[in-house]
Amino acid sequence: MNKRNGFTVQIKRKAIMISLFITICGVLVLQGCNNANGNASNIDIAAKKVSDLFEVEDEETVKEWETSKIKDSTEQEQINEAQEAIDEIDMNALDQMEDYDNAFSLRSAVLIAQEQLRKREGIRKATDNRAENEQIKEFIPDEDDVVWKNNKLKNKDILEEFMKIAGEKGKNNTSEIRVVKDKGAQGVLIYGLKSMYDKNAEQSWIRVTPDDSHYIATENEVQDVFNSRQQCGYMEKDEQEGYYKLFECRTHWEYRLIPTGNI
Repeated sequence: MNKRNGFTVQIKRKAIMISLFITICGVLVLQGCNNANGNASNIDIAAKKVSDLFEVEDEETVKEWETSKIKDSTEQEQINEAQEAIDEIDMNALDQMEDYDNAFSLRSAVLIAQEQLRKREGIRKATDNRAENEQIKEFIPDEDDVVWKNNKLKNKDILEEFMKIAGEKGKNNTSEIRVVKDKGAQGVLIYGLKSMYDKNAEQSWIRVTPDDSHYIATENEVQDVFNSRQQCGYMEKDEQEGYYKLFECRTHWEYRLIPTGNI
């Protein structure tokens, strides 16, 4: 790498670090905000829960361009609680662009925390698997579970009926199903899907609750899975790719949930 390219990379790295630091600082500042609208309490609660995920920044850390990082004590449950607190903020009631920016900062900070936790837990899980030769906990699906196993899809009709009425496609619908994706020797990935409806806001969505407690990832595996509760808009079948997909989710614009059985 020549000197000019090295200088360019250094500038880009500093820009990324500044962006992350500004995001976390914005979260900390939000704790002191006193908005006049009815969202004040919700924003304060969300800001407190989000800032509690991270270690406290100091001036020397900033000067050294270190990335803000989550506390060693931060766990998935705390991140979920922070996200739930953010979801309580009524975006339609935000009058000023600054309020939207603040809400965006909170969401960005949670995504940063989730990514850092995912990496930390991945390292911890791989270490535990090697050290303890962990055994997969057996999981027995229910009769009405949607199951993908040995390239076959069971209860496809249940999945497609849910797809037609769940989320944005339905109204006042609270149906729910469970999807089980068998990964052979590695175990199973489980997704609880529930159609949700807020009468006051007249909004519908699909709540996705993942469970990987019966699954062991291989070392260095890159696995595109939901590892935290998600909120998605709707579900569709992609005939071309051969997958049932969830769309407009919190961390994915589209997510390949399970094969259609035609791949």
